[in-house]
Amino acid sequence: MEKIKNIMDKVLAGACALLLTFMTALITYQVVVRYVFKSPSTMSEDMLSYSFVWLSLLGSALVFGQRDHMKVSIFSEKLTGAGKVILSVLSECIILVIVICVFIFGGKEFMVVGALQMSPTLNIAMHWIYSILPLSGILIVIYNVINIIQSIQEFNGERREELL
Repeated sequence: MEKIKNIMDKVLAGACALLLTFMTALITYQVVVRYVFKSPSTMSEDMLSYSFVWLSLLGSALVFGQRDHMKVSIFSEKLTGAGKVILSVLSECIILVIVICVFIFGGKEFMVVGALQMSPTLNIAMHWIYSILPLSGILIVIYNVINIIQSIQEFNGERREELL
């Protein structure tokens, strides 16, 4: 599991870095053509917006995988042993349900609607843009399953150490 998670982390971090680099270059291009050549580019503005959404959703999947998302730690800091594992697994399951409903099923519906729409400046079907919703949802689900397995394994490892 750890190997799969490390590969996913590296691929997602690389994709986010690539998107951020692309966005930086696009912003520079936009500033130059707007202020130097007095000819603003609407196409680059749309590409920036779509890239930002993709970066945000891929970054959120990476953050979920690394368990760095925002959380209220009042209960988890006070719990130990089985209670802490149960809370961890329960919160991962709640996230799992929300992600499946919103990102995967909702994203699929967005893609269906997006197949009927075209981006006016880029002239591509919007379902390509909306495809990031179910894709990031699938990535988050994979991370959730890995996190659940790791929580249980860590608990079992701690129990073995206590018995020795």
